[in-house]
Amino acid sequence: MNRTPGPVARIAADSRPVLVFTVVLTLAVALASFALSFASLRDAALWGRVPEALAFLVPVVIDASVLVYGLVALVLRDRGHSSAWAWTLMFGFTVVSIGANAAHAYDVGPELRTLVGVVLVALAPLSVLTSTHALASLVVADGRAVEPEPVLVPEVAVVEPEPVAVIEPVPAVELEPVKVPEPAPAESPTPVAAPVRPAPAARRPRLGRVRPITQDALDLPGLNMARAEA
Repeated sequence: MNRTPGPVARIAADSRPVLVFTVVLTLAVALASFALSFASLRDAALWGRVPEALAFLVPVVIDASVLVYGLVALVLRDRGHSSAWAWTLMFGFTVVSIGANAAHAYDVGPELRTLVGVVLVALAPLSVLTSTHALASLVVADGRAVEPEPVLVPEVAVVEPEPVAVIEPVPAVELEPVKVPEPAPAESPTPVAAPVRPAPAARRPRLGRVRPITQDALDLPGLNMARAEA
């Protein structure tokens, strides 16, 4: 029977256990390196005519300065400021520590021992100067804090809301049915007499020219007035 492989459990690189383990391991490496470098730098400090009772302070100044400038560089970078000078000092003190340890292990000649001893002793006041500058850059502000100007907020007139009249519901009133009167029978319209127009006046006959009546005109067909008289 084939089984589907489940998700493989892995450690997140940005988890808290990883960060804690890295910090602890870094501190252990730093302490071990300081312990190994301490003996070499203390012996090399004697080459610069440092009293034996104070020779242990030389490795403290050199190696501790490396840690101080490294932390200052990280803080300045996080603040957005220039951290080039801190990285430069950290690199310089690291090179001096490496060179002194190598010269002690190689067992160089007297002239080179004197040069290494002079460099270690001369770095002590330089370390004080640079450490003070680093402390000032972290603690002291760059300029006087500028108080923010008060923001003028325009006054807004507060308008009180007017009381709203509450309209009480009117109780429903039962309306009586209204009797609609029946329409009365339509009366027949009274005939209106047509207006009497006056009769047209009798037109007088137009008189023509009067002709004399002759006997011939009086004779009608079939009637001869002259024969009648005879």
